[in-house]
Amino acid sequence: MPNMKQFLIVKTSAIGDVIQSFHIIDYLKKRFPGCEVDWVVEKGIAPLLRAHPGIRSVLEVDTKLWRTDFFAYRQEIGAFRKKLKSTNYDALFDLQGNTKSGAITALAKARQKVGYSWNSLPEKPNYFSTNAHFPAHPEKSVREGYSQLLEDFFGGDTPFENTPLKLNLTEKEECRLQRLKQLGFQRPRIMVCFGSNWKNKTLTDATLKQFLDLIDEILAPAFFFMFGNDKEKKQADALERAFGENGHAVGELSLPLWQRFMGVVECVISTDSAGLHLCGTTETPSFSLFGPSSARAYKPVGDRHQAFQGTCPYDIEFNKRCPNLRTCETGSCLREVSAEDLFEQFQAFWEKVSEPALLGTT
Repeated sequence: MPNMKQFLIVKTSAIGDVIQSFHIIDYLKKRFPGCEVDWVVEKGIAPLLRAHPGIRSVLEVDTKLWRTDFFAYRQEIGAFRKKLKSTNYDALFDLQGNTKSGAITALAKARQKVGYSWNSLPEKPNYFSTNAHFPAHPEKSVREGYSQLLEDFFGGDTPFENTPLKLNLTEKEECRLQRLKQLGFQRPRIMVCFGSNWKNKTLTDATLKQFLDLIDEILAPAFFFMFGNDKEKKQADALERAFGENGHAVGELSLPLWQRFMGVVECVISTDSAGLHLCGTTETPSFSLFGPSSARAYKPVGDRHQAFQGTCPYDIEFNKRCPNLRTCETGSCLREVSAEDLFEQFQAFWEKVSEPALLGTT
């Protein structure tokens, strides 16, 4: 395949899926040294992409807003189209595979427009926007699925690597990171990302507290309770009070600052959320909690990332997400697990990834 210099990735959302496709950039730059990579993404996620040192240009779309009144936003849409058409790319990779991304792909200028085959697409119109088609692999993890698309196109002779990423910070963010580094530095530091947009992906407040109490008994760590909205802030504040000087409620962080702060702590405990996928871009180990989604599909890659997988009491099977994720009234697969079971698996995880001197710290 001839040397390629300019690539466009169309992956507009969601945050977690975008983060799990970051390794595509490293692959392209390793295979084609000196190449440039641009990315089309929704406006709300654009700041995260701009902090990535491997991306040349971020092309923003605001499809939810634009669909409300196409005529009213015609100037913004026109500006996006002009920018999109300003570069003739060697190859475009449509990782989204839906009608929205297909419309973007159709407008772009690229010699090769790579996407999924007819039977792999949930939204068939996307097929007509691409000219190189490859099957999806539902048995693979989300990250591996993105890798496979490029391997199928290029031939797979350049291995994918799990390279740690260091997102760029503004001067203000760098100053706050230095302040955060001063908290709990004499103890093991554990970041707790307990929130999710979906209640059924979270533990009950009581189980979470009991689980953390068990960890506190053997490690006496500094806990950092991360929050991203008012509801989560109330829970983080309550946990901070419960653990006294060893508890810290932390919020109002940009995604790049959150990711860089992860590099300071000894491990991250997280639900299946953006926080977990950010951790997967660092060298920090994670212990994650899965119920109505599959750890096999979404857990970060590597032995330093371990997951607890809840069991569905209704015997519902799924490859990636439970079909009842949004509607299950009990959420029993995760919300009825015991703190003791979680702690048993966490303790085995901690013994593998931590410094021996930290074990049993009081």
